[in-house]
Amino acid sequence: MAETTIIKFHGAAGTVTGSCFEISGAGKTILVDCGLFQGTRSLERLNYEKLPFDPRTIDAIVLTHAHLDHSGRMACLYTSGCKAPTFCTAPTADILKPLLLDSAKLQAASAERRNRRADRAGLPPFVPLYTGPDVTKLMKNITAVDYCEQVDLGNGVSFRLWNARHIVGSASVEINIAGQRLMISGDIGSGTAIECAGQELGGYDHIICEATYGARDREETLISERREALACYVENTLKSGGNLLIPAFAVERTQVILEDFLALFDAGRLSPINVFLDAPLAQKITMAMLKYRDNGADLLKRPNIRFVQSVSESKQLNHITGAVVIAGSGMCEGGRIRHHLIRNLPKRQSRVLFTGFQVAGTLGSVLNGGSKLVRISGNDVIVNADIDILDGYSNHADRKELAHWLNEHSPVSGSIFLVHGEQQGLKALTGDLVATKRYNDPIIPSLGQQWQLNPRAPALLKVAARNDVDQLVAPQDWTSRLAALRASVQQKVNALPSDQDRDKMLKALERALESYQKEKLR
Repeated sequence: MAETTIIKFHGAAGTVTGSCFEISGAGKTILVDCGLFQGTRSLERLNYEKLPFDPRTIDAIVLTHAHLDHSGRMACLYTSGCKAPTFCTAPTADILKPLLLDSAKLQAASAERRNRRADRAGLPPFVPLYTGPDVTKLMKNITAVDYCEQVDLGNGVSFRLWNARHIVGSASVEINIAGQRLMISGDIGSGTAIECAGQELGGYDHIICEATYGARDREETLISERREALACYVENTLKSGGNLLIPAFAVERTQVILEDFLALFDAGRLSPINVFLDAPLAQKITMAMLKYRDNGADLLKRPNIRFVQSVSESKQLNHITGAVVIAGSGMCEGGRIRHHLIRNLPKRQSRVLFTGFQVAGTLGSVLNGGSKLVRISGNDVIVNADIDILDGYSNHADRKELAHWLNEHSPVSGSIFLVHGEQQGLKALTGDLVATKRYNDPIIPSLGQQWQLNPRAPALLKVAARNDVDQLVAPQDWTSRLAALRASVQQKVNALPSDQDRDKMLKALERALESYQKEKLR
């Protein structure tokens, strides 16, 4: 009788972030990714729970790429007694150290800032997930492997990395375990799969596939079209006398945006305006990526591309107009972009330009959703600035490309698990796959579920999901609904014609709250 193979979904199940999959069989346990949960406060609190597995039992960790939603809790493994090696590509290893050191620094600063807030008086203090020394410990356990190289783990268990085309160094992971061939997609980019010589591309027992853009078909955008659109955004914003804020992810996205600005300057399409990169992490990542990007070195030689270093320099940008400011984080959940938003969102002349996916519950998602009042670092901020999104920068495969990727990796004799997506995308891609009649019914796993993987047959559910999973993956939790309600109340109160009317509305709200509390106490 063949030994049972089990996959446990510790993250990115029913949600986009927190990627973490545990696969056990043939006496070996492999962990693929260990990322941060991002989004609502309820989801983020999962980062601070005890890990749902014992890191000491892991035999090998495979990291698909460096983005924080895949790597952000890696250091936690080694603070919890993990002794296993972590395998990834060399570019991922080069990017990982500055990325996680910055994450540790931001966590410490965020914890200190939150603990100082008056509205947290008497509440348990925030504690950072890990520190710089914890990251150093992780890096000592990193082993870089090449694409297509087979790594044997013993007991007939092995894995191989395939180029995922998402960001530099990103990989899909093929795992051979207990007589089964599995594929974990990681995050997939556009284009045709890059094959490994002498290796079969398709033919898997089970595939775990991301679905970030499972409900979205993007129009194909040429690089020249993307750059022209960027130039128009810049010209229109600066003409009105405002600043253009670009919240950008430190890895890959910032570098591509800067390269687009260089091309626009060199072609004379834009005059050499000042572009401020106010993201210390992005600067370090840019340096780490120079050897992997053809024209990255030129970024350091342009006097009008200004690398902002200190906090005081960053704050000085609040006193200028007619500039482009690129700052992290890409979903506005942390970093210097937040104080720039506080200063610029109330200004009608300014514009915020998003260039990537905004996870539900993040500040970026709230702004994209059209909110006219947001709360940032304890401040209520009116939104008068234009909020736009520029397609063409995303490194995620869209709906059609995901279906094409699965087709390239066919046949799939067992199950396809759809992960790393919000409900709309997961359900849309499921419908597309069912309509092909080529696969067994796709599975949308939930946080905490465990599935038995059977050779050449559909997977079987062995352990149910967490009891609170519906609340965790909801696009809004009570904290985000409270923030939206606060904004709505303030707008409605301000819109009333007199102070007397405002007083009446507030008293009516107070009576409603008191009535609810009395009802609950009965």
